[in-house]
Amino acid sequence: MTSPAAQTETVTMAARLGSIIDRAVGIISPRAALKRRFFRDQLSRAELYAAAKQNRLSRYTLGASNVNDIISASNPVLRSRVRQLVRDFPYLARAVGIMVDYSIGTGIVFQSKVKGPKGKLNKKLIVKIEDAVKWWMDEADAAGKMHYYDIMRLAKRQDLEPGEFVIVKTFPKDRNRYLPYALQIYEPDWLTSAKDNYSTGGIDLNAKPGARETRNGIEYEKQTGRVTGYWFADPNYGGAEMYVPAANVIHGFETLRPHQLRGVTPFAPGIMIASDLSSYLDAEIDTAKLAAKYLAFVYTDFGAERQAANPLITTDSDTSQKIENLENAIIEYLRPGEKIELANSNRPGTTFQPTVRLMLTMLSIVTGVPYELISGDYSGLNFSTCRIVRNDFAQQLRPISVRHIRQFGLPTVKTAIDMAVLTGRLSLPGYWQNPRPYLESEWQPPGMDAVDPLREAKSQIESISYGLKSPQEVARERGRDLEEVYNEIALAQEMAKDLGLTFNAAGTSEKSNPAAIMEET
Repeated sequence: MTSPAAQTETVTMAARLGSIIDRAVGIISPRAALKRRFFRDQLSRAELYAAAKQNRLSRYTLGASNVNDIISASNPVLRSRVRQLVRDFPYLARAVGIMVDYSIGTGIVFQSKVKGPKGKLNKKLIVKIEDAVKWWMDEADAAGKMHYYDIMRLAKRQDLEPGEFVIVKTFPKDRNRYLPYALQIYEPDWLTSAKDNYSTGGIDLNAKPGARETRNGIEYEKQTGRVTGYWFADPNYGGAEMYVPAANVIHGFETLRPHQLRGVTPFAPGIMIASDLSSYLDAEIDTAKLAAKYLAFVYTDFGAERQAANPLITTDSDTSQKIENLENAIIEYLRPGEKIELANSNRPGTTFQPTVRLMLTMLSIVTGVPYELISGDYSGLNFSTCRIVRNDFAQQLRPISVRHIRQFGLPTVKTAIDMAVLTGRLSLPGYWQNPRPYLESEWQPPGMDAVDPLREAKSQIESISYGLKSPQEVARERGRDLEEVYNEIALAQEMAKDLGLTFNAAGTSEKSNPAAIMEET
């Protein structure tokens, strides 16, 4: 099997040989050389897809083909621009907040699902594991400032803004801690290129097994691409670089191309749109503000004499500085011989709102946030369109939440259970031989409230009745655990019984006509 490098070298040599022959023919017969070049060009174009052909109307930049080359060159600028827009541009800041709130919420809740020998849930063991994990979550932050679910939200923000999150597992020796294990979240910028020694910039199938190289602060095996370690720089004091083995680092990002080492912000395609929209809004608002300052223009036949007696003031009498800020309701004296006319400011113009809506729609497509949520404009919505928007958004959020569970939730909690067993906080027989049964879990992302609770409740009841949905699925859609819901109902019934309260379910006629309840009373 010929390697990709050998194939590329063969093609290059053939191109060079063809070029040499063309030049030799050109010395003897320039016309023949031109014909050869013409037909060679036609042959190359005929082999292309139509979308790949270059002409004056369709020119594309043919950049580096290696994904890590592109990310290396682009990421510092992309990170800075997105962060600046999130700080200063309300719509992008709102988009980040919405994605974090809807994909993570107050936290994607961990639930142990350990089963007993007969396949049923082992409730006693589940309670022990969940209690141990909850105790650790309270002190998960190495700095002692954030809860575990706060770190989860911050990691998601990092995943959106710089395009990746980096968490280092630490093992503090503090007897006051429940477990000697904590998380420390790093800025992706702390990954340093000071130790880079890459040659190919990607996978080398001919590399020796175990051979390693470093790129963008990430050490990996050249043959497989498996990450083996990370190099970090001290961001504040310029100290020596620090190497951390991959086993102690959680590096999360969305992989868009094979052998990708670093993440890219998903907002990258929207940076120019957001920047243009921000500039457009600033310009339109500034223009409207300036236009509104002029109340009227006064024209007089004695303008020259009047202006000579009372010249136009362009400087401040107190400071002798030029006046740069206009007062409101200015009356301006202009050329003589013209009439009085009230200022008429048509700002914003008729194209302002459609333009802003179009640009916000484009920004909505890039960020994944529905237009109605990112803009706060709910005009024209009805039940059907609300359901469509909500269902599309929910479908889009599922893989986002699942990826965060896999990249953040599972590895952090697994180490917590490891440390709980290692320190004797948990007794799990056979754990080190086969930990998988004890790690069975379910993570509950936030749900969404019903658009029309009555309509959707009827639909869900029918789906459960006909076996198309389970009660667990309905509870999950609302971001709840069915067992927790049932426990709350049982507790409420017990409280009502203790207080001597009774509640009767409404009949069919009462459900369709709530006024009937008032008539009965």
